[in-house]
Amino acid sequence: MDNQCLVVLSKFSVAARKIIGAVNPAKLIKDPKYATEVFEQVDALGDEELILLSLDLQLLLGLLTPSSNEAKPATPGKYMMGARS
Repeated sequence: MDNQCLVVLSKFSVAARKIIGAVNPAKLIKDPKYATEVFEQVDALGDEELILLSLDLQLLLGLLTPSSNEAKPATPGKYMMGARS
């Protein structure tokens, strides 16, 4: 765990304490079931700042994988390169 992860974890636990109650950071890191429950509670409440912090933390902890936005190549249709066939 790097320094950035610790900073985000501490920000998340302080912000979450105000809204959903005490969050155990050690258990959040080690227990995926507990982490899932906490992050689901955050999502259900809808607090935008807390949701963004939770997404950052999930990404840093490896619980969330970034989706790839690969564009599919256009399938050639009736017209190719501006000329009618």
